[in-house]
Amino acid sequence: MQLELKTFLLLEDAVMITDEHGVILEVNSIYEAKTGCTREHMVGQPARLEIDTHWRGNQTWSGVAQIARTNQEIWEAEVTITSVYLDDSIFYITIFNDLCK
Repeated sequence: MQLELKTFLLLEDAVMITDEHGVILEVNSIYEAKTGCTREHMVGQPARLEIDTHWRGNQTWSGVAQIARTNQEIWEAEVTITSVYLDDSIFYITIFNDLCK
């Protein structure tokens, strides 16, 4: 578990983990920096992504999303959402790749 946590913390892309209902369980520090939203504020909130399709399920989806920052600016990012099954539950791992790198 330590390796997974260290990997999560060292990623250079923003990451958000949600449960099957879209409630945010975790975000990394890059997500906080990109959005201006603190982890404490985000955890427990519903994820809100404007994506170019209605997606839900047990698959991987990639596309571009617009994310509102706390200062109301829009951050456009390439997004990959992957379904992960663990202990009879489904989680969604969302990775945001900054288009302006």
